Amino acid sequence: MRRGTNLPWVGDYNQAVVLDGIRRHPGTSRTELAGASGLTLQTVSNIVRRLVERGLVQEGVALLRDGVGRGAGKPRTALSVRPGAALAVGIQFEREHVDAVLLDLSGVVVGVDREILPDPQEPVELVVARAAGLVRRLVDGCGAATGPNGVRGVGVAVPGPLDFAGPVRSSAINLPGWRSVAIADLLVRATGLPVLVENDATAAAVGDLWRSRRTGRNFLYVHVGAGIGGGLVLRDEVLHGESGNAGEIGHVVVDPSGPPCSCGSTGCLEAVAAPAAVVRNYVQRVGRQAARAAGLRLAERTVLEDHDLLGARADAGDAVAAGVLDAASDDLARVVLGVVNVLDVSEVVLGGGGLRRSGERVRRALAVRLATAMTRTVHPVGVRLGEAGEQAGALGAASAVLHEALSSTWAGVHAPVRQLVISPVAPVH
Repeated sequence: MRRGTNLPWVGDYNQAVVLDGIRRHPGTSRTELAGASGLTLQTVSNIVRRLVERGLVQEGVALLRDGVGRGAGKPRTALSVRPGAALAVGIQFEREHVDAVLLDLSGVVVGVDREILPDPQEPVELVVARAAGLVRRLVDGCGAATGPNGVRGVGVAVPGPLDFAGPVRSSAINLPGWRSVAIADLLVRATGLPVLVENDATAAAVGDLWRSRRTGRNFLYVHVGAGIGGGLVLRDEVLHGESGNAGEIGHVVVDPSGPPCSCGSTGCLEAVAAPAAVVRNYVQRVGRQAARAAGLRLAERTVLEDHDLLGARADAGDAVAAGVLDAASDDLARVVLGVVNVLDVSEVVLGGGGLRRSGERVRRALAVRLATAMTRTVHPVGVRLGEAGEQAGALGAASAVLHEALSSTWAGVHAPVRQLVISPVAPVH
């Protein structure tokens, strides 16, 4: 749990500390919160009273001091986040579809929806309109209101690079036609809600952090979708970098003489190990006719499905499919090992649509490489598949909105979420 301070001018921060402690540890008491946060019991009690008055926290059954119903002592009241007290929508833009989730402050997924994009070349404005429709369907479907105790805002997960200098702009190299798109402005106008924009891999890392009960975590989130990205967390703090684009592991050069990358470089990890590269390598080895005979459709919009099929074929004994998948997994593992050695993280989390069939194969490859990490004699480096799966970015984007809201005063129906990546445009009333 984060430490608070008893100085009078940091009340908002202390409120965030207390609310986060209650969220992470439902059933905790005021006394336990004071001990974990370093705040005085009186400060904690005052904050809890305000949170209860605002409908964010509820008081539950009384527990005895030992917490198990035995022994003497003054009963204490269990505290927990009130279900549905505050919500956020998360949007994740992919080449073939847009995912949306509605998340509440306790981490419960209230609703999920998806809009299939019929044409990868569809104008950005139309794609954004579809996303806004998803937001409306989710909010209307649960009967939620907007405001401090309703839907706080919309979080957006989109591939990089992102430009946060002024109106937030996306030039997602893996999304056709996305060049300097003012994505936050467009969604603010379309939804009337505050909008927070985040790199998809970083958003996924935020989501994994938000849904965890553990504190003091140091990990790298590896997101494999159309491309490959990374989200970095050190001591529970998400690293954004100078421009908000930290973690672009997909553009580490692994083969200087390799194929050109969409970023303009040559031989990047993404160019040799992303799903499209794996499918391309398979076709080069067996020929286009044999690839089609194997069931691959070889269309731009079917890359992930073709990648899934190669995973199934590899599991069924197709040596060529296994070979290209293993080569990609090893390239990824070597880059991840480098990041682990530089940052000294203790865990790697894997997620994204590109791992829905081959995730375990990639996990095993990383585990082998990470066993050679420089810190192996000091601490092990774990690697696991994330629980959020394909919707990790959307869940993380919604979590990011709620995470930022923890530091606000929860005042004002349209109070903007505070972060560098928030759109400066006022929401539409």
